[in-house]
Amino acid sequence: MSSPGGAPFISKKGPGTLATAYLVIYNVVMTAGWLVIAVGLVRAYLARGSYHGLYYSIEKPLKFFQTGALLEILHCAVGIVPSSVVLTGFQVMSRVFLTWAVTHSVREVQSEDSVLLFVVAWTVTEIIRYSFYTFSLLNHLPYLIKVEA
Repeated sequence: MSSPGGAPFISKKGPGTLATAYLVIYNVVMTAGWLVIAVGLVRAYLARGSYHGLYYSIEKPLKFFQTGALLEILHCAVGIVPSSVVLTGFQVMSRVFLTWAVTHSVREVQSEDSVLLFVVAWTVTEIIRYSFYTFSLLNHLPYLIKVEA
């Protein structure tokens, strides 16, 4: 059987019901965690009036949720998400390495402006990404971000 364009229909078989429920919970928790980090950054900035040293206000949740992303490698490995284990591993491990081996281990780095830059970039990206995944799993993408296949 083929589509009107002549290409064969490809079955979009997603994860099973249990895996979908787990992935929804995982993505909701990760979205909430990155929102906590975002709020922590804003609150610390408003309290201090400066962006210097903001890392210390979000250090624990940043370590927790960035490390929690290691589960994404497992999700790929067991096949509940259709992503490459290798590519996901590189992405996640690079962030975990930067979080633990560099920022956590080298105290001088913790007060650098560059830490704020990557934390803000990660925060914005992850809130959008995990929200998108959650809505996709629920088949309820907001109109503005619907993707036509």
